[in-house]
Amino acid sequence: MTSRQRPATSRRHILEGAGAFVMACALPPLAEAQVKAGADKPMAEKPAPRRFSLRAEAYKARLGDEKSPLSDLMRLTQPDAPTASFPVLRLRAGTPFEIEVENALNQPLALHLRGMRGPNSADGTPVLTREPVPPGGKQIISLPGTQAGTFILQPVLPESVAEQNARGLFAVVIVEEAATDTSLFDHDLVLAFSDWRLDDKGALAGDFLALEDAARLGRLGNKLAVNNAPAPAHLDVRPGARIRVRMVNVANARVVPIKVAGYPAQVFAIDSTPCQPFDPLKRTVIMAPATRIELVLQAPQEAGVAGAVQARLGDGLPLYTFKTVGTPIPPRGALAALPDPGLPPAIRLQDAVRKSMAIEGGIGTDPKEAEQDALRKRFPAPRSVFVLSSPPNGSEIFGGYTRRPVAKMKKGAVFVLTIENRTAWPQVIGVHGHAFRLLHAYDDGWEPYFLDTLYMAPRSKAILALVADNPGKWAIRSTLAEHYGTGVATWFEVT
Repeated sequence: MTSRQRPATSRRHILEGAGAFVMACALPPLAEAQVKAGADKPMAEKPAPRRFSLRAEAYKARLGDEKSPLSDLMRLTQPDAPTASFPVLRLRAGTPFEIEVENALNQPLALHLRGMRGPNSADGTPVLTREPVPPGGKQIISLPGTQAGTFILQPVLPESVAEQNARGLFAVVIVEEAATDTSLFDHDLVLAFSDWRLDDKGALAGDFLALEDAARLGRLGNKLAVNNAPAPAHLDVRPGARIRVRMVNVANARVVPIKVAGYPAQVFAIDSTPCQPFDPLKRTVIMAPATRIELVLQAPQEAGVAGAVQARLGDGLPLYTFKTVGTPIPPRGALAALPDPGLPPAIRLQDAVRKSMAIEGGIGTDPKEAEQDALRKRFPAPRSVFVLSSPPNGSEIFGGYTRRPVAKMKKGAVFVLTIENRTAWPQVIGVHGHAFRLLHAYDDGWEPYFLDTLYMAPRSKAILALVADNPGKWAIRSTLAEHYGTGVATWFEVT
């Protein structure tokens, strides 16, 4: 943890509601420039990459009570932890690492590390970067490990992402800050939440990529899960404990408002990027699919005090509960921001490459439009439920993506993209390999934070700006599994 105090930001809240995903994070200042090593100084040896091995496999488990039938599920496992419901891979920033993935499924597999601004060869998006792993095959994902943060390793093959994600195939990768004093936190937890759709017998429903879901909001479940187990999880903590909670939304489509009850909480990082710690409005943040938010909870000094991280659905559903037990921990000072992520403090928009695209398609809100006969007649090609109208017009579709990019630019160029959601349903757009600023409507400023995933309300428009500093072919796609699988995907290229 850096000891420098960062300037306070005037925007210290998150707007509530499904129509906004506005978060007030001031960027920390850029780190001081490093002095180049002289010619007489020997070059430091690069550390050997750390190797992780994962195996994608099918398995069976009960998702309801003990009397419910077994459900067909999927998971990633580590050889040294074969019974874990999902892996959490941890390493320290500055250590390059490799993830070797073995595909033991009966279908192709492609994985993307959400939030990692690494080399294009490790992005995992089919066609744009590398081919999927066939059944029985293996693939190695190599990354430099220089970006600290919380990341999700998730399926990214358009035709199978809805099924693989709903069956529970994911992992969490944590790259810890090189300079952070871990003693400042008493607990460092992962809270990966999703929603299972169970049938009337309590088994996972097999209606993946159904038209009635894809043409509207996506697949919504009827039972919340935390870390691939029924919610809530529970932890007893000592009075005065400081709890770091790394939240990731791995649901197919559900947008979840998250509220902290009982304990004070501050937002620490958003979309794998640190921010100036701040108190969210009404202790609530909005998490769309594939979003990552880190919270720091401060347990009170008194024993017997309960707290909870809740989903604000209905009367509130607890995801993780806490209770203070035992002897108190002495109070600590104010929480300082994480180290500078190295993103630019300003983006020059005058000479930007500017493009526009619109998301069209789906159905309206009239229930009659969701009837099976009407859906089949309206969408004879299910992979084209949604359409991205963007230049170049008439681009041929291949592998879920247009044959030509929405934009092509040289490294270092500024890319400004206007996205219009013309559908009757929310859209969630993720950008690969880069973090972006959310611009004001007339280019007269921007929100003081970086994102890589954006919630868009129905009939809304957003303007994104980024510095194209990462060469390669990069996806711009929906992080809603059913929308991604039915047409909401394009890409841009940095040369």
